[in-house]
Amino acid sequence: MNRTNTEVLFCKLPHYVENPANLTYATDEAACFDICAAITEPVVIRCGEHIGIPTGVKVAAEAPLWFRINSRSGLAIKHGIITIAGIIDTDYRGEWIVGLLNTNAVGSSRDYVIRPGDKIAQVELPFPYKAVFREITTAEFEKLATERNEKGFGSSGR
Repeated sequence: MNRTNTEVLFCKLPHYVENPANLTYATDEAACFDICAAITEPVVIRCGEHIGIPTGVKVAAEAPLWFRINSRSGLAIKHGIITIAGIIDTDYRGEWIVGLLNTNAVGSSRDYVIRPGDKIAQVELPFPYKAVFREITTAEFEKLATERNEKGFGSSGR
């Protein structure tokens, strides 16, 4: 079955960290694109701890598309690092923050270090869509505001 390319607009925030893998599919047949950490210094995720890692990007896709944040298999299998809080709705216009959890037992010596620009998650659009990214300015992005806009992480209530 063929994939359908769809344009996805994004803007970089001032703390964005350059990595050629960011917002790219590793292969033509990849189901997900990579997203990277926008941090200025290494961050330690201790065993049993969860943390939100900024990505330095704001993204907008046409409705009804949404994004699912998935664990990177290498981080999960080799290091016990998985993603949490996995759906980004079509109308969300804030910075993408990736929730990561270190599943290793508290007290073990399996803390994990995220470095600036590290690939931290992989992101999918619903099948059969595949993102084709186009960078726009912050001013252009602001014109794409929605009613929800930057409200996220529990903003719709308990």
